[in-house]
Amino acid sequence: MNQSINNLEQLESHFYEHGWMVVKLPNPEPVYQTRIALQQELQRLTGNTQITLEQYHQFIDEDTNHTELQFQLTQFFRNHRLGQTIVAAQLDFFTALLGRDINVQSQPYLRITRPGKTQDNVGYHRDTFYGNSPFELSVLVPYVDVPAASALSIIPGSHTRPDSEFPTTQVESPDVTKGSVKNQLGFLYAPKVIDPSCLVDMQPIPLVLGEALVFNIATIHGSEENKGNISRWSSDIRLANALAPMNPSLKAGYYEKLSRSVVTEAAEIFNNAQLASASKIAN
Repeated sequence: MNQSINNLEQLESHFYEHGWMVVKLPNPEPVYQTRIALQQELQRLTGNTQITLEQYHQFIDEDTNHTELQFQLTQFFRNHRLGQTIVAAQLDFFTALLGRDINVQSQPYLRITRPGKTQDNVGYHRDTFYGNSPFELSVLVPYVDVPAASALSIIPGSHTRPDSEFPTTQVESPDVTKGSVKNQLGFLYAPKVIDPSCLVDMQPIPLVLGEALVFNIATIHGSEENKGNISRWSSDIRLANALAPMNPSLKAGYYEKLSRSVVTEAAEIFNNAQLASASKIAN
């Protein structure tokens, strides 16, 4: 459902029913700038001024080289806070969805998925399998036009269905270990594989540059293979209301502040003062 940002009510209705929406970003300029920056950095790292994001796979076929390049580009993406800049530029939109108290993922993922390379994909899943909260959003931003054959897929409406409707088998990844480079890039070392019979309703969501796929992380999503003829470049950036219930075991520093209401700002100052006072008395 590709909609203008002005149709917020329609977008919210679609999200409520289906668990996802495609948004034409109100300020796409940071996305265009990120695309340029990624391509320039890719060319710098490879020493090849002819390589493009879309045709990346024609130049980088060997998996070791690909993983190293993706790691270096992810560090570049994070160090320059490109994901946070993109989200901050759409703050009015995300405030309408989440309220004024918003946290953003501090280390968002940069995904590079080559055609025909199943090892570049994380498979079909919901992030609540791994302890995340259904109050969280994932914002997938492409840096190339993504046709259906190359796109991420979703099961519409799955965000309201229990895990029991999606039985899984947990396996060990053949090429990802805990803390490895691929694990740091967002690949799972012990993925839960959904029974294929439950995946017949997977629906690809094509996107163009300047759009974003926004979905509830309880929504079944993912890809097993890029079946198109372009490399898919995207980032997924998590957002959550800062006051929403989160898994207490969520890693420290996973989220950082994006915005706060004046009421919450004042409350945080008070709470910090209380804690400092209690600590001083205890010592």
